[in-house]
Amino acid sequence: MKLRVGLLPIAGTDRSVLSDLAQDLSGRGFSVEILAEHPLPAGAHDTRRRQYRAEMFLDLARRADGDLVLVVTEVDLYSAHLNFVFGLAESAGTVAVISLYRLRAGADGPLVRERVLKEAVHELGHALGLSHCPDPRCVMHFSNSLDDTDLKESAPCRTCQQRFFSRLAARAQHP
Repeated sequence: MKLRVGLLPIAGTDRSVLSDLAQDLSGRGFSVEILAEHPLPAGAHDTRRRQYRAEMFLDLARRADGDLVLVVTEVDLYSAHLNFVFGLAESAGTVAVISLYRLRAGADGPLVRERVLKEAVHELGHALGLSHCPDPRCVMHFSNSLDDTDLKESAPCRTCQQRFFSRLAARAQHP
């Protein structure tokens, strides 16, 4: 049995990006469903920062269907004590969010698709309980910039891959 991932689009999210991500994650052993589009979470926008609080998207995801729920949004996200985040996950939880806003910077279609997949796998890895990896090529390495993201592979290193697939298998057996 495959672990079910619900992709939860926020209003205005590019449907082709969602379709590509669903296809790419399916190729990684997930059963993926694109869920119904939701509006931006009420109260998430910080007018002073002109960004959205990432944690509020996790709250929205908790109400959606799936073993794991990944919110996908076009808006710029931040989290406490960080200028921005590409994504955020509840560690060893069931929910995560990624933002396409910064992943699109200076990129064409194939590079955006690659970045989105890397960020999705990274945040789903956190949701499965993986932490950041010191290997800069590993998808679980912390990205402080797009250069970091572009340097990474879209898959975990050998050590993280073992953890990733053992946790994926455990979740699939014990939902």
